[in-house]
Amino acid sequence: MKVVVHFCKSEDLGGRLLRLFLMSKWNHVAIQVESTVYEAVSWGGVIRRGKEQFRSSWDRIASVEVEATEVLPLLHFLDEQIGRPYDWKAIFAFPFRGSWQDRRAWFCSELVYEALNVGGADIPDRLPSNRVTPRDLWVALP
Repeated sequence: MKVVVHFCKSEDLGGRLLRLFLMSKWNHVAIQVESTVYEAVSWGGVIRRGKEQFRSSWDRIASVEVEATEVLPLLHFLDEQIGRPYDWKAIFAFPFRGSWQDRRAWFCSELVYEALNVGGADIPDRLPSNRVTPRDLWVALP
């Protein structure tokens, strides 16, 4: 089954600072399964919402379809993450390019990356092992 990875851009100060530190044109990533979008957001941690509500939140979105061979495990994983906090440590680690993996809290791109892994998507090996940014996913996904 195809899932959709959305790369997002906002023009507010936070979005601009994130893109600067990430050296990316995207400051957010989310994953859509059917009509539901899952994402890790600074104001609510891991949430799910309808695609129309999601789309209205961003100034620009580019979407990439990805084949997931294990949709039920992917959905189960994402549903288990609902309510987990946003990983603020990751934000503070950006300028230092350090590792920030913490499975008790999620940054948007790491949530999407892990969901794709659980879902059996073909993800290139060239992604960093200690962190995954929106730019990393943008470069890695076809």
